[in-house]
Amino acid sequence: MGSTHALLRCAVCGIALLACALGWADEMPVADQPPLAFDGLVDQFGKPFDGTEQMALIMLVNGMKAKNLVRDTLERVDVGCLRDRRVVYLADISGMPKLISKLFAVPKMRDLSYPVWLDYSGEVADSLPSETDRITVLSLDSPRHVSAVNFVATGEQLGDILTAECGASPGAEN
Repeated sequence: MGSTHALLRCAVCGIALLACALGWADEMPVADQPPLAFDGLVDQFGKPFDGTEQMALIMLVNGMKAKNLVRDTLERVDVGCLRDRRVVYLADISGMPKLISKLFAVPKMRDLSYPVWLDYSGEVADSLPSETDRITVLSLDSPRHVSAVNFVATGEQLGDILTAECGASPGAEN
């Protein structure tokens, strides 16, 4: 049964990637797929992922350009939505050398005021659609079911999506 779910997830991801590669859409509804799985995710403090009931959006970040875009955009958004798990920031760090992640990247993340959920193995991130240098924003219609996929390339796009879900940061200028 698990291999059927993995195969179906790969098919959905392949269709999403093909549509974006052909320029069909930056936003794409998602066909029926098995529920999302978050096994093995931990935050920057090593705490296992526990926030599926409240989730409305997942941001998948798997590169430096996308990470910097998220970091800059989150300065303008009320990050309380990340702390209460309405928005989940998922970072695929499977390609990062273990020494770098252990000594530098993860300790630096501990200074953030919101959780970053880390995918050390890449298994969760690999099951989701993604594009190079873009943030994948998954909209959920239930805690583990994706209703739409957006590939976000600008801070303005990401800010609009996050502000709609989270509100503006109390100190942000409009």
